[in-house]
Amino acid sequence: MARALRIATACAVVCGFVVLGMSPAAAEEACERAVVVALPGVMWADLEELQPPNIMEAVEDGAWGSMSVRTNSARTSLASGFVTMGAGARVDGGVTTGGPADLAREIPGFNPDIAIIGDWKVGGVDEIERGASEAGYSARAGALASALEARVLALGNGDLGKPAPAPVGYGRWAPLAAMNSDGVVDADATHDGLLVEDDGAPYGVRTDPARIDKALHTFFRTEDCGVAFIDQGDLTRFDQWVMALARDEVSGDFVEEQRVSLQATDDLIGDLRERLEPDDLLLVVSPTSPAWAGEAHLGVAIAVGPGFAPGGALESASTRRSALVTLPDVAPTILDHFGVERPDVMNGRPMISAPTEVTDPAASMRALDDESVFIDEVKGPLSGVFVVFQVIIYVLILSLFRWRERRGGVGVTAARWLQICGLGAVAFPVATYLAGVVDGHSMGPVAFGLLLVAIDAVLVTAAAISFGRWLDRLLALVAFTWVVLAVDLVTGGVLQLNTVFGYSPIVAGRFAGAGNIVFAVFGATAVLTAALAAYRFDGRRWTMPSVVALFVVTIVIDGAPSFGSDVGGVLALVPALGLTLLLLTGRKPKLGALVAAVVGGLVVLGIFLLIDLSLPSESQTHLARLYEDARARGIGVFVDTVQRKATANLRVFTSTIWTYFVPPALMAMIYLLRRPSGRWQRLAVGYPKLRAGLIGGLVLAVTGFAVNDSGIVIPAVILSFLVPMALLVHLSMDTRAPAGEPVAVNP
Repeated sequence: MARALRIATACAVVCGFVVLGMSPAAAEEACERAVVVALPGVMWADLEELQPPNIMEAVEDGAWGSMSVRTNSARTSLASGFVTMGAGARVDGGVTTGGPADLAREIPGFNPDIAIIGDWKVGGVDEIERGASEAGYSARAGALASALEARVLALGNGDLGKPAPAPVGYGRWAPLAAMNSDGVVDADATHDGLLVEDDGAPYGVRTDPARIDKALHTFFRTEDCGVAFIDQGDLTRFDQWVMALARDEVSGDFVEEQRVSLQATDDLIGDLRERLEPDDLLLVVSPTSPAWAGEAHLGVAIAVGPGFAPGGALESASTRRSALVTLPDVAPTILDHFGVERPDVMNGRPMISAPTEVTDPAASMRALDDESVFIDEVKGPLSGVFVVFQVIIYVLILSLFRWRERRGGVGVTAARWLQICGLGAVAFPVATYLAGVVDGHSMGPVAFGLLLVAIDAVLVTAAAISFGRWLDRLLALVAFTWVVLAVDLVTGGVLQLNTVFGYSPIVAGRFAGAGNIVFAVFGATAVLTAALAAYRFDGRRWTMPSVVALFVVTIVIDGAPSFGSDVGGVLALVPALGLTLLLLTGRKPKLGALVAAVVGGLVVLGIFLLIDLSLPSESQTHLARLYEDARARGIGVFVDTVQRKATANLRVFTSTIWTYFVPPALMAMIYLLRRPSGRWQRLAVGYPKLRAGLIGGLVLAVTGFAVNDSGIVIPAVILSFLVPMALLVHLSMDTRAPAGEPVAVNP
């Protein structure tokens, strides 16, 4: 009877599993895990040179890319890197974080042989929260752990010695990624019992592999599913050690120490890969750029697990660039792995893998990092040279024309050289974009600068050979610049990333679409192309319809989510281009028209928002993300955005060389358009289309300054087009000098 009852019970259990569509084995199957292994200060160049076997095997078995580690500060600290991974948004770590004063003393009866302890609060969380609030991004430290039901483990100790010298010697960074929004860590193994003394190691200690293994074994045995953030510790100490010795490169004996430190983490990754199941997720990421390097670098990102096809390139909606992701993408990727909805406080997006034709990831990513660092280094000096060149030209303009007023005319040679210099200034921006097709870092700063000058000279020479009139030459150059940018933005913006007037993945202000400077160049060339074409082909039936089409295409390319995705650009372009169109048609703008132009900008932006929201989440831009944030957290998101842009404008105003460019440029432009007395009115009568273009350009400069966070750079770049046009128009009006001497100028 008992035997029959047992058989019946077993049959009932089996039938139950059949009814539910699952097997007994499936019912007992553990849920997935996710493990994040940090490579502090490690670059793709290090992997290419040292070839750690387990990491390189992970590259082959999963998807790979470069990691932009930028948070809210120019250089990402260890605290900032780890807390950003757990927040899913840019958060700066405080100076008081890095571990408890002494974990052993805080826990009565603490035994360093214990593998894992639970539920303790991280120090310095209040400071992190204040910093996040002041940054205005509504980020929340610990958002990942708060969103997960699974327990989150912090493992590893990067203390700079045993015991760690207070207060700067503590290096327990993993808890900042593993803590919840209250600052509490579910499971922790970061005590100094993980360390063993080694006189030959940085700071005299290394992490004991046996203790790490014991903690991992305990976690995997006791947790059916969970998340672990691991900082093995030796790489952290090596990075801080090299920085403390004031070295700006890793060479000689340092290479061998780097190899040993990296090998320790590589061995850990090999052990993890043996423990992890096929449905588990492994992320290997660099949370920081090398602290010892004088410049910031891109880091490493590797993902192995479901959804990450072997040999694929990582990307995310944060960047919309192949093989490029950001540090805030780590937390959303983990949530996506567990099927948990991303909270509104996370602005990162899940990483995905996409097919790629790259066969050597390490070499390709090293080249990307080299080019990014190179462009960041030369961008300032080259922009400075461009500004100084123009300032010199404007001083010469003012001096020569003042001399003309006293002596009766500008010489033929002087006038010609001024015109050539003006065209050279106009051609320089597009020269910087065209130079993006070459690897500047392989050329060096001097050769790269000469390349820009050569491209500029070729463009000016081609315009001079092809067209006899100076204004036609100007039209050819601005129209060519517009076409290059339009084609580039429509085809993916290849010429925007890592170019002098483009954007940088290290700075991480933008990764795709139209940046603030390209908006200024694109908008200015649209206005001048329209004005010069309307002047040159005045009276043709197709002229004004072509201008309308040009303006519409400009707005669509700059603002559409799939192309420029430029929110501020749309708000500035629609009123400026609308006003320019009115002036080109001979109408005087009234208050109603100005209001309609502003409303039109908002309407167009709304259309682009609807298009953006209709796209899959992995393809949406920051416009849709801003809307989602505002819908979730209220109008305060917009207020924070406005305040942040205003702060950025003020910071840029006081820190960029472009600020010194604007006063002389405005003085030169005012002089050219006002002297001699009555010239502005003469311009209105004889050259109304050209005056309309100058007014439209100035309006674009003002509106662009108001709605973009690049501040004074926007009007400065636009003036670099407007002043040369004012110069050529000025000389074109003077077909004869006051004394009767001819001026070698063709209108």
